[in-house]
Amino acid sequence: MLKLKDYIDFYKIAKRRAKSSSDYFNFENFQSEIVIKSLKSKGVSFNGKMVLDVGSGTGGYSLNLLNNGAKVVALDIIKDYFQNVKGVGFVLGDAANMPFKSNIFDFVFCSSLVEHVKEPDELIKEIKRILRKNGMCYLSFPPFWSPVGAHQFKPFHYLGENIAIKFSRKLYHVRSFRYDDEYGKLYIRTIRQVRKLILKNSFKIKSMTTRMSPINFARIPLIGDFFTWHVEFLIKK
Repeated sequence: MLKLKDYIDFYKIAKRRAKSSSDYFNFENFQSEIVIKSLKSKGVSFNGKMVLDVGSGTGGYSLNLLNNGAKVVALDIIKDYFQNVKGVGFVLGDAANMPFKSNIFDFVFCSSLVEHVKEPDELIKEIKRILRKNGMCYLSFPPFWSPVGAHQFKPFHYLGENIAIKFSRKLYHVRSFRYDDEYGKLYIRTIRQVRKLILKNSFKIKSMTTRMSPINFARIPLIGDFFTWHVEFLIKK
């Protein structure tokens, strides 16, 4: 159970996350401690396991996976942000076409990526391909219609794409002309849509939760997408 101090600390870290790569690393690292603790409470063990951190960003999640005994490989389509975590091998690559053999990872950690890939089905297929038999995956993302779901376009996404783009360009200096152009790389993803893709690819859903929330809004029909700031799927091959 999280304490009030945890939420206050998270707010402070989240507020300054865009200032530098180091600040974003701290933002990822703070959340990873909470997420990994939650996964361990569900029986997930990382000790000695081959783990892929796909869409690794700065490597904040990779570090804590390593500290929990995993043998970690990080993959991202951009290397510039990765903080060169000692003991973690970095691979430059496309998550929808990963440069790995099949059936080699015990666990795949995939946080805040599915909303940035054009073909989410290809991502999930790749995750299944590289997982060993009975391997597991943690897949999470902010549903688009939640208050933070539109990333750099929030909260104007409730007013429609054209208005959201106009305001975000003016107020946040966002370069995008569309959600999914070369600067935005954001696609509308809902809980229902991603859940459907997971089941389509014959994964078993072990749990579906709301990150850092005492109320699991993710399981509430209709309003779940609006109140779930970050949905978490724990799935098994």
